[in-house]
Amino acid sequence: MTTIAAPEWFTTAVESLLAGNVDGFVQMYDDEAVHEFHYASEGRPERLEGKTAIAEYMENLPARVRFDPDSFDDMQVREAGDELIVEVTGHGTRPGSDAPFNMHYVWWFITHKNGRVTRFRDYLNPLQPRSS
Repeated sequence: MTTIAAPEWFTTAVESLLAGNVDGFVQMYDDEAVHEFHYASEGRPERLEGKTAIAEYMENLPARVRFDPDSFDDMQVREAGDELIVEVTGHGTRPGSDAPFNMHYVWWFITHKNGRVTRFRDYLNPLQPRSS
């Protein structure tokens, strides 16, 4: 498995997310995609099925996250067949403060076909952020 440049469809989705454009982010999903949250907090979904359900959940994402992301860097993308493995560091601030906030994590295991995500396994642990 080697490190590669992020595919254009993925880069576009991440740029949309950073710009607060949830619709642009969700465009990377196939209509029948599945998004799994392996560290889902109690009361939050562990699995979303279908692009519509993913879009509805992501629409409220800015209100749920514990930090406002400004950038993602140190992104390393590995490809194994039809799967991307992404490690990234997110930088931003905590909502309601100017306190800097950084989080490094294995972000996603993404199964894709023709530039559309069919399965997205999210390993972001919202309980383990690192403030700088």
